[in-house]
Amino acid sequence: MMSMTHKTMEDFARSCGVSRPTLSKYFDDPTSVKPATRQRIEVALRSSDYQPNLFARNLNRKRTRSIGIVVPTVADPFYSE
Repeated sequence: MMSMTHKTMEDFARSCGVSRPTLSKYFDDPTSVKPATRQRIEVALRSSDYQPNLFARNLNRKRTRSIGIVVPTVADPFYSE
């Protein structure tokens, strides 16, 4: 099994041959980047076995896409179902 290495956006952008802002723009909206640049980034993503970390993305954007519920007691069947 290969050990996972974590790259920064700066490292990954350098390996793709694009700027960090361009890479960031790609992650926000892939269609906003020129097709040739998009293809270069996608080839690099596939070759590096990239898996997006949605927790990190939402943490950076200050959004969790989760809600919390406060109930008086979990033992009450009304609240536990």
